[in-house]
Amino acid sequence: MHSYPLYYEQPYQKTHTATIVDIIDGNLILDATICYPEGGGQSGDIGTIAGVQLLNTTKDDDHTIHHHVKQQVFHIGQQVNIELDWQHRFHFMQMHTAQHVASGLLFTRFGIQTVSVHQGERILTIETDAASVDQEICFELEDLVNAVIRGNHPVHYEVHTRTSAQSLGLRRSIKVEGDGVRLVVVEDVDTVACGGLHVANTSEIELFHYSGQEKIRGHIRLIFTVGQMARQQIRKAQDAVTELGVLFSAPLEDLVEVAKASVAQAAQTKSELRRAQQAIASLQLSSLVAHAPLVASIPVVYWNVPQDIDMKDVAQAFPEHEDLLLFAAKMVDGRLLWLVGVQGKASTLFDFNTRKSTLLSAIEGKGGGKAPLFQGSAKADSAVFFSTCKDLMQ
Repeated sequence: MHSYPLYYEQPYQKTHTATIVDIIDGNLILDATICYPEGGGQSGDIGTIAGVQLLNTTKDDDHTIHHHVKQQVFHIGQQVNIELDWQHRFHFMQMHTAQHVASGLLFTRFGIQTVSVHQGERILTIETDAASVDQEICFELEDLVNAVIRGNHPVHYEVHTRTSAQSLGLRRSIKVEGDGVRLVVVEDVDTVACGGLHVANTSEIELFHYSGQEKIRGHIRLIFTVGQMARQQIRKAQDAVTELGVLFSAPLEDLVEVAKASVAQAAQTKSELRRAQQAIASLQLSSLVAHAPLVASIPVVYWNVPQDIDMKDVAQAFPEHEDLLLFAAKMVDGRLLWLVGVQGKASTLFDFNTRKSTLLSAIEGKGGGKAPLFQGSAKADSAVFFSTCKDLMQ
């Protein structure tokens, strides 16, 4: 049994008393409903049914409307009161109408066709058939849509036969079969076949804001915000600009250049710091080598690496020494990072490949590498690592 779709006749109706005629997989089927089912890029309605949260509204392939409730505490024949989350519903009515206006203007003014649309909780996206869309066109489109909003264009519906609808030269092909084609008409702006819900006048859209674009499937997808979400986005951006102006002590007209200079300076400072850290690691390793005990004339270093030295810098400093056996360890976030360096004649003292399984088992570790440098991590602490390495020396 199909629910009678009251939402087409009364799109602004917020409450309704209905009768449950079936329950399928915990979803309620009603005799009539004001809840719009998800489809055409538009979200399904939410709210409450008899005080129980309505999570979503969907329609199956048989066109049966399913009301997805949080708790199934209902029975067939029960009368229930539906209360829409009106802010949610109206947001999507605004967004859907704005999309029609924007897609219509993209086509008539710029020859750009709409491939697909998505209406989300915060943003509206329109995927175009264009490989590129200039920023100037996006801003011009924003101005044109806002002019339509201020122009108070009525929005209404017409039902046509398939033949009469096709004779109107619609910008988009008709996707439904048979007659009874529902057209949405934004007067003097756009006419297109659509089964969604829309505001009654473009003035109710309130505001249309271009937020950016991205590449998808070789096409440009345009990103917009609408109504209250657009106001929030603009104010958020304004707050960010104001805060950045204070942070950089720069007026708006100089802010971008000052920020670029600051980022460049930070990058240079970071690079200089890295070189300094590498030099410190190199100097410390050289000092350790100079004072290390010799085994068969080869220095053997056990290095408990301090927190201010990165293991990458240890690895980079190691090749500076011609003959060296290095065991380095550092604790990071409760886990041991280990390094074994076997340079030159040190291979006669320690063959990592033959000792690997024993070492990793003893320290509960993993890792490997390629001579002369091997690295990994382990659960054991540095004392266990050093002790095991010493025992495994030939």
